[in-house]
Parts: sequence; structure tokens; C-alpha cells
Amino acid sequence: MRRVDGLLLVVPGVSNDPAPFVQVILERHDWRERVFFLIDSGSDSTVLMPKDAFLLLGERLSELNFDDDRAVVMSGIGEGEFRILPLDVRARLEDDTDSPLELAAQVWVAEPRPREESEVGNWLEPSIFGRDAIRPGDFELSYTNNTVTLIRPSDE
Repeated sequence: MRRVDGLLLVVPGVSNDPAPFVQVILERHDWRERVFFLIDSGSDSTVLMPKDAFLLLGERLSELNFDDDRAVVMSGIGEGEFRILPLDVRARLEDDTDSPLELAAQVWVAEPRPREESEVGNWLEPSIFGRDAIRPGDFELSYTNNTVTLIRPSDE
């Protein structure tokens, strides 16, 4: 069994109840960033929201073409709909033995609204760790002492 510890955080403006988050290491070419993702087993996709996408991509975020044929429309996160684009990355978790646990080769980047870095719009939304990274049956969530633990059953 492999365990990945996360934490429970309150998402301002969304709820006063703590929500489960896990830290994911994203790597792309020579860029590497640790990002806290809200664990959302109800979301189909893992989505990197603008604030975190800017940490990873910097000014390259503004160069992404959200009118591209690969873009799809997403709703259900925050207010309204926005486009998301696939981004190939290495996504890893560190388990209780500090061994990397690679989960996904693709995340979706949310179209920034407004386009420039801001303290409004979807820049305030947390990135989402969805079912494409955590499929039902692959992990169990355990909540104790204001922390969250992802438990991956033995591969045996």
C-alpha cells in the first residue's frame, strides 16, 4: 500500500468547510513546480487553473491559443464556462517513502479570465485533481486530524 499525505484547506469564497488538497509535482521540459490541487473525484479532468498555470508556464501562458481545435469547453468550476487546453506534463506525487508516484501525462490548462493575472475571475479558483488522475478504486481517501491521505491499494 502506498500513502500520499495531503491537507484540508478552506477555499475562500467557495465554502467555509475544509476541502481535501494534495501537492503534485508538475514537470515540463526544464520547468518544475509544486502545485496544490483540490481533490475532486466528481471532476472528469485534472485542470490547472490560471494562477498555478502561470507559476509553471510564466509568460508562456499568454501564448496559449484557447481557440485551438484541441480546446474544449468546461463548466462546473467557479462561475460560468471557459475553455481548457491539454498540456503534456509529468505529474508526480511523493508517497510516505518519498518514492515518486507518477499518475498522469496530461493536465488541462484553463483559459485565464480575465486574460491578465488578476485577483478576480478564475485566477482565484484552485487547480482540480480529477478522476483522470484518481480513478475510483485506485485510491481511497482518509480524513484524520485535519489532513487527507490518498491510499493506493497494493498492486499485488
